Amino acid sequence: MGENMQFGSKNFFEYYEAAHQNSVNRYVHHFAHSLAFIGAIVLAFEPAICLALVAAAFCFSWTGHYLFEKNVPAFFETEELDGMGESVSHSIKVALGGVVWTFTCFLRIFQQGPLAKTQITPVHKN
Repeated sequence: MGENMQFGSKNFFEYYEAAHQNSVNRYVHHFAHSLAFIGAIVLAFEPAICLALVAAAFCFSWTGHYLFEKNVPAFFETEELDGMGESVSHSIKVALGGVVWTFTCFLRIFQQGPLAKTQITPVHKN
């Protein structure tokens, strides 16, 4: 998984797209990532609101994986990592990577960015 988490790389986007095949889960994640982004902006003004928005974003994302995708979020896939520092680093990369992925999906609407030439083939599973 480590080689898949290089931001902006083809492997990163392929990994993220594969982990979010369910269309409902994708929308839940885009909503959650938007909350987290807004939370980051609000940080300078209201740190408590920032923490609440980021916590809500994680809850939405994890719920999307468990209910719709039926898989474990990459945030928790740390068993092959060495030590606490590497696990924390991995979790931060996953969280930030989600915001990057949402932004690139937005760019794909306008045929821009690294996902512009990829097909959107989400699967709707119940």
